[in-house]
Amino acid sequence: MKKKQLLGSGCAAVLVLLLIGIWNLWFSSTRVAFVNYQVISLGQISKANDNSFIKIAEVSTDELDKLTSYDMVFINAMGMRVTEEQRAQIQKAADGGLPILTTSATNPANEIISLDSIQADTLRSYLENGGRRNYRSMLNYVRKHIDGKLISVDEPEAVTERSNDMIYHADPKKPDDEELGFNTIAGYNAFLQENGLLQEGAPRIIITGMMGEPADLIRKLEETGNVVYPVRSMKGFIGRHQIDSVSPSAVINMAHGRMGDYIVDYLTQQNIPLFTPLNVNRLVEEWENDKMGMSGGFLSQSVVTPEIDGAIRPFALFGHYRDEEGLQHAFAIPERLETFVETVNNYIKLQNKPNNEKRVAIYYYKGPGQNAMAAAGMEVAPSLYNLLLHLKKEGYKVDGLPASSKELERMIQAQGAVFGTYAEGAFDNFMKNGHPELIAKEQYESWVRKVLRPEKYAEVVSSFGEFPGEYMATGDGRLGVARLQFGNVVLLPQNAAGKGDNAFKIVHGTDAAPPHTYIASYLWTQFGFKADALIHFGTHGSLEFTPKKQVALSSNDWPDRLVGALPHFYIYSIGNVGEGMIAKRRAYAGLQSYLTPPFLESSVRGIYRELVEKIKIYNNAVSACSNGAHEQESRKDMRSEVDLRRASLAVKAVAVKLGIHRELELDSVLTVPYTEDEILRIENFAEELATEKITGQLYTMGVPYEDARIKSSVYAMATEPIAYSLLALDKLRKRADEKTVKHRALFTQHYLNPARTLITRLLANPALGTDELICRVADITPDELAKARKMEKSRNAPQGMMAMMMAMGDGEKAPMKKMPSSVEYTKEEITFALAVMEVERTIKNVGEYKKALIESPEKELLSMTNALNGGYTQPSPGGDPIVNPNTLPTGRNLYGINAEATPSEAAWEKGIQLANNTIEMYKRRHNDSIPRKVSYTLWSGEFIETEGATIAQILYMLGVEPLRDAFGRVTDLKLIPSKELGRPRIDVVVQTSGQLRDIAASRLFLINRAVEMAAHAKDDQYENQVAAGVVEAERVLIEKGLTPKDAREISTFRVFGGANGGYGTGIQGMVMSGDRWESEKEIADTYLNNMGAYYGSEKNWEAFRQFAFEAALTRTDAVIQPRQSNTWGALSLDHVYEFMGGLNLAVRNVTGKDPDAYLSDYRNRNNFRMQEVKEAIGVESRTTIFNPTYIKEKMKGEAECLILTSSKKKPDRTERRSYFRRRMTRER
Repeated sequence: MKKKQLLGSGCAAVLVLLLIGIWNLWFSSTRVAFVNYQVISLGQISKANDNSFIKIAEVSTDELDKLTSYDMVFINAMGMRVTEEQRAQIQKAADGGLPILTTSATNPANEIISLDSIQADTLRSYLENGGRRNYRSMLNYVRKHIDGKLISVDEPEAVTERSNDMIYHADPKKPDDEELGFNTIAGYNAFLQENGLLQEGAPRIIITGMMGEPADLIRKLEETGNVVYPVRSMKGFIGRHQIDSVSPSAVINMAHGRMGDYIVDYLTQQNIPLFTPLNVNRLVEEWENDKMGMSGGFLSQSVVTPEIDGAIRPFALFGHYRDEEGLQHAFAIPERLETFVETVNNYIKLQNKPNNEKRVAIYYYKGPGQNAMAAAGMEVAPSLYNLLLHLKKEGYKVDGLPASSKELERMIQAQGAVFGTYAEGAFDNFMKNGHPELIAKEQYESWVRKVLRPEKYAEVVSSFGEFPGEYMATGDGRLGVARLQFGNVVLLPQNAAGKGDNAFKIVHGTDAAPPHTYIASYLWTQFGFKADALIHFGTHGSLEFTPKKQVALSSNDWPDRLVGALPHFYIYSIGNVGEGMIAKRRAYAGLQSYLTPPFLESSVRGIYRELVEKIKIYNNAVSACSNGAHEQESRKDMRSEVDLRRASLAVKAVAVKLGIHRELELDSVLTVPYTEDEILRIENFAEELATEKITGQLYTMGVPYEDARIKSSVYAMATEPIAYSLLALDKLRKRADEKTVKHRALFTQHYLNPARTLITRLLANPALGTDELICRVADITPDELAKARKMEKSRNAPQGMMAMMMAMGDGEKAPMKKMPSSVEYTKEEITFALAVMEVERTIKNVGEYKKALIESPEKELLSMTNALNGGYTQPSPGGDPIVNPNTLPTGRNLYGINAEATPSEAAWEKGIQLANNTIEMYKRRHNDSIPRKVSYTLWSGEFIETEGATIAQILYMLGVEPLRDAFGRVTDLKLIPSKELGRPRIDVVVQTSGQLRDIAASRLFLINRAVEMAAHAKDDQYENQVAAGVVEAERVLIEKGLTPKDAREISTFRVFGGANGGYGTGIQGMVMSGDRWESEKEIADTYLNNMGAYYGSEKNWEAFRQFAFEAALTRTDAVIQPRQSNTWGALSLDHVYEFMGGLNLAVRNVTGKDPDAYLSDYRNRNNFRMQEVKEAIGVESRTTIFNPTYIKEKMKGEAECLILTSSKKKPDRTERRSYFRRRMTRER
């Protein structure tokens, strides 16, 4: 009996197992995995799935070990980044029989397919043609023909050819069904009419792009009185002239990459603004809690490249939610949707509202008390006055405007002042006589409830107490907002965004909430004054540096809340594109660029004439000794040596008298002659002084440069590009004389002076700039010119997958075939083409440079009022016009670069050269030894303008090189073999400004990965200084008390920046206030603390680990600071001493010795070089603060009056220097 029971139980178990097996084989659910698919695409596939027996799941590249639990795997390999190990996991699953289909592989190694060709082609066709019908059939095909199930199987339909509908819209009667398609405007308008959506005279808005779920956006725009045209292919819509009958008021692009130059041309012609709301591409809660907001490829494609199209308002609108099955879906975040739609409507209102009814709030920046208003390179008071005059001319209601800019400035000092906490008497007087706007508690808190979440306002109360706080408060509990109102235009000072004595940190950001006064000013602008537009005047204020997220801001971030839905414009210097990007991305500002001061040569050649003459005598004596003329007579030989010694001593006597030996670190013993190399350094230093470019008087908006300064600026822009290009061509032809290359004076004689003469002719008659002149100047044939043009066009055209992505971004069907690769050219061919194109570009544009400088001041004013009319502002690169003439004309919206493509190929080549120059300069000073560790500073302006040349230096020092994917992005690295490198791998440590951190986080990750690779290199034929540095850092950390495990982890940390997301070092206030420190160690400790946050990985982003930065600085032998602008130097820009000086001081306190200090000089795009800091300071001081020409220029305009009114006596040199330094550009 027992045996029968056991036998029966066994049979039952077998039967159950058999039934389970049969169920799993033929009847169970079909589990389909999707790898690397966009949530929006996967959401469409999910909506198409009406079969409960088909289960869809998203699998990340970190979960590839789970693939075998699925019945079918789809992999979108476009841009997919997987490790070798992960790729092997996929291949193993495919080899084990798992059905896998990979599409759009940009890396051939990722193209893993385990289906037969018929199955693969069928599924691929369903995917390519898209649409819910095809997706539904694709899933049914998988269940029936691949998974082999027998129940709940619908017969898949034949592939439906992809719709070429130009316009789409949800059916209001069936909103959950697939959108309806239309190919004519008439047909679409009839549909709108039928559904009550076509309103006569209503604004027309176009929505395009693929990176959002637009249904709710369309609905909300329609609810608020707009007619919406959702367009699949904007290029086709324009090309077929269908857009002509729409006459849109705005275009909204849910961007993933550039639209292209065609859209810039169209928007410029039609004057239509372009908005680019963001999809944060993750769950809303994750995004809100993320300190970064967005980084890497999504930042590049959603924010950076659309800016090149002239896009504004990178406002986070779309996010993800998770459904019951765990699948993510994109949606418009309701709270964000309300604000974004209101914002678009507010810009459109500017197009229709009469100017005399528009209300404009203009914020200016000034320091406390009697400090003048400040903006980079600009005379603020007359510039602001000129803008007000222009607004009045354009019909704006600007009542009570004073008779002059000087009177305006006096009014601002009286009624628009900012006060330090110490100025109690002045503050009391202002509250009585300055007529501030007084805000009551009830009013303020009603505004706060509209804008701030309760927890955000709790941060304010925690830091500053209940309203009104201590600052700008009246005795009866109201809060004063300083402002000057002229009719419908109000001027407001930007109040301090924090508290304390550190003025720099207060401007450049703290981690704390801003005080009541700061918040009240912006909320009064929105709700009390009821502004139609907000303007920030001049580079720069503090709004964009308030906490917290770096980009893709949320409703928890202060700039997002304080700007609100107001159209926002920022008058910004072309010379500071790096910080301009922060204003665009964190404060939603449309930038309006303005000119730098003009440029001119230093005019100090006469001061050093005696020295130059002595050097000429010496060089003649060198020639007499080396030309063999005295070989037969030993007495004459001796006489020549005596002459040479005498000539050398004569040079030395003059150099020492002038103090040049100090800048060049040469001895001053007058009885010991200088060597030939030392005199060459003196000669080149003197020639650099003579040819150095300096800035003229501060720029006044609306006022063209003087005629002489227009010409001198064109000389500065055009002379060196031609001279250095001709030298490059002569080097290729082996014509360049070695002496000319070594001696700057000979370069001036043989190249610069002829180039200047050519520019003089072209200024007189630009029509001379013909192909014939180009060929004659460059000594090339017309065929060679045509070849150079062809190469230039080929190298600049989008290639491979980038061209494919641009097509897809415009709604075109993406070809799945392999894209052709770009033409390969030799290094010599590229050098030739670059030189010839530089010559052509300069010769043909001399007249345009002059015209642009003349017209820019008026264009700035016209562009500003066009923006206030809700129009489109053309995009523009940034940088001073010498470095990049394409920044002209001004009055345009600055853009940056795609960080993912850096360092560019050109930057990599230049980075190698500069790194080698650094090593050679160090070896020359240190008995042929190389540096063990070099410390670099990264600034955003340099990064943008050089395309990552400093990052290239860092990588090459480590002995690591970048690898590019099919899109041209630097996504990976490889070790340069030790034998090929030919030297030890040199360790690095990096300090990043907050601005660079915000725009290029992925490059910081790249650097830290490079450090780890270099530290673990196994093939080294030389001592690996990176590995040695890691060992030393670990030892130091253990000595400081860390556990061996923690010390080992932290020992590779090499990328540091401001703590708590700050933008500065925090030492400026200490340096400027001598009573705040007793020893330099206190400053060094403050610097190490404030700049000790780690930014080398997403995992540890912004992590502060005690002693990590200090340990990283051990063994540092040199520090390097970038210098990319001709508008500032180490003396005139306080950020240099703040960053480089702070780093130098910290290294000295950590290592006990002063490191070598160098500048990476990027100011001449044809002659990047390294320069010792002492030498650079010598050049700057001698050509500016000790140069009568410079002082005379800076005393022009109102600068002189402002200085003299502060004192009855004429200011001495120190006072003038202090004044100019305060007014110089602030830039990183």
